[in-house]
Amino acid sequence: MEFTLLFLATAIVMLVAWRGQRPLALGLFGAVLIACVATYLHHATDTLKLSF
Repeated sequence: MEFTLLFLATAIVMLVAWRGQRPLALGLFGAVLIACVATYLHHATDTLKLSF
């Protein structure tokens, strides 16, 4: 679900940038980039329960 929200947020940023509001698009892009990094770090730090 969170990846769907990240994808939709990226699509919204692209639509805002397409309409020509550059400062708003850059701000939203920064927010989406921080959200993507936070999501990555949340999942990258999970311990894997492997049994061999």
